[in-house]
Amino acid sequence: MAKLKIKEHFFNVLQDWNFDILLMIGGYGSGKSFTGFLKTALLATQEKRKILVVRKVYSTLKDSCYEDLKEAFDTLGVRKKWKLIKSPYEAENIKNGSKIIFKGMDDWRKLKSIKNIDYILIEEADELSIEDIKELRKRLRGLNIKKHLVLMCNPVSRLSSIYKMFFTDEGFNFDEEELYRKRELVKVETITLEDGTKEKFVIKVHHSTYKDNPFLPASFIYELESEKDPRIRRIARDGKFGADGDLVLYNAVFENNVFERYVAGKIDRKHLYRGIDWGYSISYTCGLMMAVNPVLNELYIYWEYYDKGKTTQELMQGLQVLKNNNIPIYADSASSQTIADFYDAGFNIYGATKGKGSVEYHEQLLRSFSRIVIDIDRCPNTKSTAEECVYKKDKNGEIQAGKYNIDPHPFDAASYGLEEYDYIPLKERIKKKKYIGV
Repeated sequence: MAKLKIKEHFFNVLQDWNFDILLMIGGYGSGKSFTGFLKTALLATQEKRKILVVRKVYSTLKDSCYEDLKEAFDTLGVRKKWKLIKSPYEAENIKNGSKIIFKGMDDWRKLKSIKNIDYILIEEADELSIEDIKELRKRLRGLNIKKHLVLMCNPVSRLSSIYKMFFTDEGFNFDEEELYRKRELVKVETITLEDGTKEKFVIKVHHSTYKDNPFLPASFIYELESEKDPRIRRIARDGKFGADGDLVLYNAVFENNVFERYVAGKIDRKHLYRGIDWGYSISYTCGLMMAVNPVLNELYIYWEYYDKGKTTQELMQGLQVLKNNNIPIYADSASSQTIADFYDAGFNIYGATKGKGSVEYHEQLLRSFSRIVIDIDRCPNTKSTAEECVYKKDKNGEIQAGKYNIDPHPFDAASYGLEEYDYIPLKERIKKKKYIGV
């Protein structure tokens, strides 16, 4: 085989086979896909394997996975050992009998007939649902051989199947920020079989960015480093999870100690705001403490309450700090009884104005600030909502104002809390009082 020049960060993962599931995730041009196909080609050339390469849609395989595998064979100098078939897409090793089969999840019925798969490689894994991935894992039935599942993708939305599978308590529950710091994480789970024997199950996650790829052209690096869109910078350049679409709060930034840096001793009491969005029993209740710098036109969000399934008494306890300084609190007026209970308990609370057009108005209100500075440590749910909330689009691909991919409780709490904020950015701007009684 040919000699390879590869950075240590990828050399380690290329040589490591001590895993059951491996997720390779990173930004644009990081080298994760190249390494994934190189790893696959190397194993199938050295050992007899039956490998399944998958994307969501079969028609996308030719110009991506099939070409990537051929490049991997050329890089290793083993192309002559492989017979490449185009209809259907397959590769057979004429020396050891390894076979690589390409399939799309849109042709699922044909996948069920494939037997004894011992290695699966999934490109653009975020395109697949968790159910898709679970079904693929059931295909790993090769006998007397170590089986592997390798997934590769960019870190798009936290609503994606990959995020839910690897970074929430619904799945393997890796820590996202720890991954960015350490670059590689490992978890070992012990499975007890019906006969009482115990098996170790190893899951690994590998993170990379364009800085891990020394072979990128200068023009590509320039495009990444000069990108102004924060959403694209986060996903493409930094290889971190972000929103996959048009951000609602494009003006949100995230900092530490927001109260101390921007509010304490700097903002008058009349520019302090507090808001609550009730979640009732099945959704989240969100309470926020905020301040506005009218000169800089900046909104500061420096404290949050975020929980669900609480009684009114438990909510009062969690939101007790909102009583401080008797600053008016504006809450979702849909729950008048809850507001009345809070008022009777000593909260200076009122129902916020709502009506036809108010959602779009509140959206424009938040987007009118030059910056919305959200405290990273004290307001983690407000931060993640700002990072994730994007517009829904109609059938023509046009943005639908007031319609989002998630239910943004912090946005609602902020909007209600800013009830008395005088938002008139343009002379022709329709004042919100128009919505009273509509």
